[in-house]
Amino acid sequence: MSASCVFALSSCTDKNQSNPSYDGREFDISINQDKSLIAKSTKDGFSYNLEITGAGTAIDYKKKEEAPWYPLSKKINKVTINEGIENIGDYFFTSLTLDYYLLPSTVLSVGDHSFNSDAIIYTYGGLINNIDNAVYYYSETKPTGPGNYFHIEDGEPTIWVYVPGKVSFLFIGNSFTYRGVNTSETNPAEVPADFEKIAKNLGIDVEVDAVYKGSHSLTKFADKTDEYGAIVEEKLTTNKYDYVILQEQSTTPINNYSTFLAAVKKLKARIDATQTNCKTVLYETWGTPYNVGQDPQTYGATVGAMEAKLRTAYQNAGEESGCPVNYVGKAFTYTYENYSSIGIYADDNRHQNGYGAYLSAACHVRSIFKMKVSNCTEYRSDLSLNQNSCKTLLGVADTIC
Repeated sequence: MSASCVFALSSCTDKNQSNPSYDGREFDISINQDKSLIAKSTKDGFSYNLEITGAGTAIDYKKKEEAPWYPLSKKINKVTINEGIENIGDYFFTSLTLDYYLLPSTVLSVGDHSFNSDAIIYTYGGLINNIDNAVYYYSETKPTGPGNYFHIEDGEPTIWVYVPGKVSFLFIGNSFTYRGVNTSETNPAEVPADFEKIAKNLGIDVEVDAVYKGSHSLTKFADKTDEYGAIVEEKLTTNKYDYVILQEQSTTPINNYSTFLAAVKKLKARIDATQTNCKTVLYETWGTPYNVGQDPQTYGATVGAMEAKLRTAYQNAGEESGCPVNYVGKAFTYTYENYSSIGIYADDNRHQNGYGAYLSAACHVRSIFKMKVSNCTEYRSDLSLNQNSCKTLLGVADTIC
């Protein structure tokens, strides 16, 4: 079966960055330099596609700069790897920024630093070792047990999700967790409620619990003497959660990273002490027009700039604490910049409204279960959300999260 294409999230849009001399350029990437393997770059608008054809063993490079397409690294947004190539050479795609690579069945090995570190590798072939990337193997039918498998859906690789029975969640956060259409703290928290509805609509049996208080920080939730910290402590005395999702006060990761990290580590230690095989997940929040307008020097000149600071803080905290991160804020930035007609902020230009809560929930489902949330048909009509807008937001979650 032939490999299909890979798309990066960001492509070049500045026509001054395009390089016509690389349009139709062919590179000999065979180990013997006999043109048995060719990589061809083709201009596509302001970006480039790279296609590998031929058969045999590929050459290795000693560093990423030696790859002949290195000058195009930030401009390549599509790669096609066809049947025939037997390996992916050292430092082949290290400099690219693609989300995933689809390898044909003929690829039996990969070299050192063959891919950009955050890419997912999908393969039709056998076991791939010596790789730090997440690897998924092709399965035509849904597996009956756990494992890393994928299938093709709507022309794209889609991970098979194995869910063994009911999955229990605990959300811990403040108004960025509970607000939406129902903004009162006495109502069910809307992000967890949307999360439950979307997950169940996709066939996942989830049980969702939440502890939330407006303006509360993770430091307070980690404090047993705090009113809501005591509630967290009580809930964690029962070994029942598969995932605990932590949402920090909206600006603390930027203003006081050390405090943020200390609270994450303290809560994770408590979770690990009482919950068997439970994952602690960080919930990255978003840049806001309100904060940027109030203090652009601290938060950046744009919503995207503020979110980039938050993303870095959450990413660093995740690496230091061993917690995965659900990048909800990244999806907010993408929606804000590309679908401005769908308002995701409340009237205060800071909190999420109903659409923002729905987008957040969709991102959590996508990030945790690796499912295509666009298949969801739960559009929260009970909250008067527009179906087409919800479909767009589900597509954003699939693309970004």
